[in-house]
Amino acid sequence: MSWLGTGIEYQALNGQEAAQHLNELTDLYTEVYSESPYAWGPEHAALFRERFDVQRRQKGFARVTAGEHGSLVGFGFGVTLQPTTPWWRNLRTPLPDDLTAERPGRTWALVELLVRPPWRRRHVAQTIHDTLLAGRSEERATLTVLPAAAPAVAAYRTWGWTQVGQKRNPLPGAPIFAVMLKGLRV
Repeated sequence: MSWLGTGIEYQALNGQEAAQHLNELTDLYTEVYSESPYAWGPEHAALFRERFDVQRRQKGFARVTAGEHGSLVGFGFGVTLQPTTPWWRNLRTPLPDDLTAERPGRTWALVELLVRPPWRRRHVAQTIHDTLLAGRSEERATLTVLPAAAPAVAAYRTWGWTQVGQKRNPLPGAPIFAVMLKGLRV
């Protein structure tokens, strides 16, 4: 499914379709995350590929891409958290059990949302974000964001996200991420 707006084409793909574009996704991931404040290298791109292959098969997987003139300019994807998810581990300060307990269909995690620099501040990320969250059956959504990525943090706040904690992913030298939540049901 695809639709047009402001010269940029947005397309929703399922996990099987998304796998066919893994090289293109990895190239964009590498480009965006090589920038400050991330400065991530090839080991992060390899980890992205490994995780994506698992995530695209998970329940609730959804991905939206943005392209212009046949070139990928941004994408976002996420999955529904399962009751056994490690999502709420490695928190810097414990959160209440009623916040971190997962049950089937409770929380959808926005795993990645990124846009190439020339297309930023053109509502591409917001369109991807809104499309991914539209019509979700889960009660809420969660994401993690690097606090030093000030434009991303500001955008998420504008889009209705609230920080509920901080966590460090279990990778050597991993930075601290802000954990955010957003209600999906009115």
